[in-house]
Amino acid sequence: MDIEKLPFKIGMHYDNWKDDLKVEEIDENYSVFRYTKGDIKKFDGLEITDIFLYFNLDVLFQVEMYLEQNNKLLFEEFRRVENTISIRGIIEKNTKLIELTYGKERIWRDL
Repeated sequence: MDIEKLPFKIGMHYDNWKDDLKVEEIDENYSVFRYTKGDIKKFDGLEITDIFLYFNLDVLFQVEMYLEQNNKLLFEEFRRVENTISIRGIIEKNTKLIELTYGKERIWRDL
């Protein structure tokens, strides 16, 4: 799994994607936007259904992607930390999509 190949780098500014974002949620501590450009269709061979970008003070702190499963999937949930980036994968119960989230480690405790 190589999140480094994605254009969404933690710490980047909202202005990098402002024309390709649709507001999903605005909270006093963060804003969530759906990435609508449609140029990223697959990740690690899995089809992407949605991408959400989380910003605090216009700085990207978390990315959430939803992926279609394939027959080779060997996990129900995993978590790991790489270079202060927390990565989590989980299978959603209702949709059976893979929710892959990466972001600043322990960000929700900081907000």
